[in-house]
Amino acid sequence: MLGCRDNDGNIIVVDEHAARNLVPERHAHAIHAMLQRHRLTVRGRYTLTLSRFSAGPDVFARQSNGLSIARQYADLGINLRPAVSDRLNGWAEILKGLGDPAAGIPPRLFFHPRCPRLIETLPSLQHDPARPEDVLKVDPDDDGIGGDDAADALRYLVATKARRVYPFKLRGF
Repeated sequence: MLGCRDNDGNIIVVDEHAARNLVPERHAHAIHAMLQRHRLTVRGRYTLTLSRFSAGPDVFARQSNGLSIARQYADLGINLRPAVSDRLNGWAEILKGLGDPAAGIPPRLFFHPRCPRLIETLPSLQHDPARPEDVLKVDPDDDGIGGDDAADALRYLVATKARRVYPFKLRGF
């Protein structure tokens, strides 16, 4: 999920990469291509610098070989930081960002058509019956259909705040 904040505090999700059963090298290649479309940089490769690159906590767990998935991505030029994984506050931030036009509360969270998986996932989310303020966790099927991974990526994006704000204009639409 690639997003940015504008000077008014709106969050714009401009692109996504979603694929299953790929090795980190193939994911990294697709991620670098996505960043290149927007002339963003990871370690000086493109024009503008990416302010943060976050991932869920499971990516930082050590595997049987002693390495983490995050380490494998770092070796491929993508340095990940742990995202804020507080589910309740993350979903609350998303709800707040969607606004309530009927009540006169404008949205502050916007999605580019280049994010079809996210746009498809959000309307299908359901409240967890055991915790109504949380979203029911849904895993994709064996073919990678369904699931809430795109929504989780959005939750990480809105909940993990950058330390500094760097205004710049995105290109490549």
